[in-house]
Formats: sequence, C-alpha cells, structure tokens
Amino acid sequence: LENNTSLTYLSLKGNAYGISSRGQTMMLKLVNDISSIKATLRSNHTLKYLLVAVASEIHRQINYAIAINNNYGRYYPEAAGKEKVIQTQLLSTNRAELCRLQEVDHHSVFSEIDPIHLPEVLSLLGER
Repeated sequence: LENNTSLTYLSLKGNAYGISSRGQTMMLKLVNDISSIKATLRSNHTLKYLLVAVASEIHRQINYAIAINNNYGRYYPEAAGKEKVIQTQLLSTNRAELCRLQEVDHHSVFSEIDPIHLPEVLSLLGER
C-alpha cells in the first residue's frame, strides 16, 4: 500500500474483531512514516478515506494525515508530502507525539538535514 498511487478508499470497519493497536500503528506509518524525512515523503499521499471501527489517538493522527492528503494530494501528491514534513517533522510537539505512537526514537530532525539544504527547509516554514 505504501507505493500504491491509485487506492483512495479503504474500509476496515467490517472487521468484527477490530484492528489491533499494532495494525493501527502500521496504518499510521502507511500514511505518515515519521522515522525520517525521506520516509515521510515516501508515505502514501493518495489515500483519501480510511475507515476503521476503533477511535483512538492513533486513528486521530491517521485522520490528520489523510486530511493533508485530501487538501494537498489530489493532483500533487508531492505537495502533500511536503505539508506532512512541515506539519509533522518540523513541528517538534507533533513529531514527539508521532514518534511515541510509532515507537520511533525521538531525535532532532535537523540532524538528518545536510547543512547546505537547511535554508531551503526553513524557507518551507516561511512560505506558510
């Protein structure tokens, strides 16, 4: 599903046993993998609806990523990827929560960025 660019609707509501917390985490990583900036950019940006029977903190974050897909990814999936980087990698409180939910070590995202590209990354914030 990560590389799928045509799936826009996925319903898991009919699953009588619900979806496990591990399964929810995997679905979150599908739409917004916080493990690195590259992983976030490679996440699925075309899924517009993901219905699950369980309401949880993870599900709230899944809905947030899907809202970005809906707002930015309709015609330009790369725009959705950039928005996810801005909203979830560069905002430290969002990043900390997603790292906790995805069980990823929370380190500074800026350590991943080559210093020569830092002005470009910061300009993304300035455009907002």
